[in-house]
Order: sequence, then structure tokens, then C-alpha cells
Amino acid sequence: MTKDDLIWVVIRGAGFVLLLRAALYVPQIVGTVAWLVYLGDFSFAYSEGHRMSVAMPQLLTEAVLFVFDGGLGLYLLRSAAWVHRLISFVGQERSNSAPHRDGREASDLGQPSSAPARGRER
Repeated sequence: MTKDDLIWVVIRGAGFVLLLRAALYVPQIVGTVAWLVYLGDFSFAYSEGHRMSVAMPQLLTEAVLFVFDGGLGLYLLRSAAWVHRLISFVGQERSNSAPHRDGREASDLGQPSSAPARGRER
């Protein structure tokens, strides 16, 4: 397995975990909506406004997390090209593109090597 394959496995695994998290928000969202609509007992809540002030922030948070986790999970499972480029990026300081003095650059151009002979410089 190459480094490139390993990066794809990690990206796809993260996407799967995020989709699983998004799926786990569905029962919470349904439960909150059901509590708001059907199961809100007025004897325990002071008023309709109190019940809404308790459940609406929870419903909004669950819905935002569902959309964020689901969208990011789908992106990571389907394409994730930008994330892959970001993770596997090799900058100029890490690449080894400088010419070597051992004659490799001269042999590519058909010229004799200008590298000094090792051990015979004395």
C-alpha cells in the first residue's frame, strides 16, 4: 500500500464516520420535533414560550450538526480531491530537485561530467 492509497483510506474513513454521526442525529431531531409538537405537557412547562425556548436551540443545534456532518461526510466519501491535495502536498523545501554534482545532470544533457573524481582530488 502506497502513501497515496493510505491517504485515501483515511479520507474515506473520516467521511464514513461523519456520515454515521449525521445518521445518529436523525432520531434526536425527530424526538425533539415530536416533543415540541405532540408530547409537550403544559402541566410541567410554564407556558408555550418556555417550551419553545427550551427545545428550539436544541433542535437548531442538532439540525446544523446534521447538515454539516452529512455534507462533509458525503464530500469526503465522493471526491475529496482538495483535501487529498492538501494532505499529500510536498513543498519546495521538501523536494529534492537540486542538481547533483555527481554527473547525473550532465548525463541527461549528453555532456561530460564536471564532477570531481572522489578520492583522486589530492
